[in-house]
Amino acid sequence: MEIVRAELTDAETLAGLNQHLIEDEGHPNPMNRDQLAQRMKEWLKTDYICYMVKDNGCIVAYCLYRDDGGYYYMRQLYVDRSHRRRGIATQLLDWLYENVWTDKKVRLDVLAQNRDAVAFYKTYGFRIGVFRMEK
Repeated sequence: MEIVRAELTDAETLAGLNQHLIEDEGHPNPMNRDQLAQRMKEWLKTDYICYMVKDNGCIVAYCLYRDDGGYYYMRQLYVDRSHRRRGIATQLLDWLYENVWTDKKVRLDVLAQNRDAVAFYKTYGFRIGVFRMEK
């Protein structure tokens, strides 16, 4: 496995993984795959950076983030369904902390009902800083 920075040409594949992320976490995002691909392209052209984990040339995980000045904001972290429970997310985060996120904190949002993600982030060392509520 290797970790590489995403390019615009990866946006279509990342959009497919993003669609799976939306489904898996129960997010209410109504965007279709074409819309997700367009959004991913815009993000990669502007504020966001994405690193991907490739296994035999296939993207099996990714982390999308931006530098918000005082901290890094992790927008998405996803591991393909068929590659979960192998430590890939931990390896990717470890790599990012060793090579990219060396100078400030990282913040992220996670849906409260996504218990697996909440448990993973807590185990990794993230702590709840604020509760955001919606109605």
